Amino acid sequence: MVTVRTYWNPAKAALAKSVLDNYEIPCALLDEHANLSARGAQFAVPTRLVVDEAYATRAMHILNGDLESAAKIEVEENALETPINGACEIANRNPWELLVLAFYLLVPAICVLRTKFPTLATGSRARYFIARATATQFLSWLVVSFAVVLVVFYFRVRHSSLKSSTRQ
Repeated sequence: MVTVRTYWNPAKAALAKSVLDNYEIPCALLDEHANLSARGAQFAVPTRLVVDEAYATRAMHILNGDLESAAKIEVEENALETPINGACEIANRNPWELLVLAFYLLVPAICVLRTKFPTLATGSRARYFIARATATQFLSWLVVSFAVVLVVFYFRVRHSSLKSSTRQ
C-alpha cells in the first residue's frame, strides 16, 4: 500500500476516499480516528489515504483532477489484461432476478388471498368494506397471475440463453 495523500481534515479524507471508490480503486484511510483519542491534539496525526501500488498513479491523477491521464492509464491497464488468444468468456445469462421478483410478489398476494374477510357486514360502512375486500382479492389474483407470467418468462429466457450458448 502506498500513501497517496495525507489530510488534516477527516471529512476531506473521506471525500477523497469516496471519489476513489467511485472509480473502483481499492483504497483505505489510515489513522482516521486517531484524533478522537487525543484531546486537544487533533492535528497530531494526519489521516492517510492509501491505495495499492498498481493503482497509485491513476489515483494521483484522479485526485489532482487530471481525468484524461487517468483514463489513458486505465485503457493501458485494460489492454494488458485482455486475452490475446481470442478466447471469449460466455456471459452468464441466468435471469434469476425474475424469480426473485415473482417470489416477492407471490408471497404477499397469497397471504392476502388466505385472509378470510367477513361476507356479512352490518353498519353504515358495510358495503364499502365488502367492496374493498373484493377489490383487494381481485388485485391479489392479478398479482398472482403476474408472478406466474414472470416465472414462465424466466424459463423461456433461460431456455433461449441455453440454446444460444450451445450454438457458440
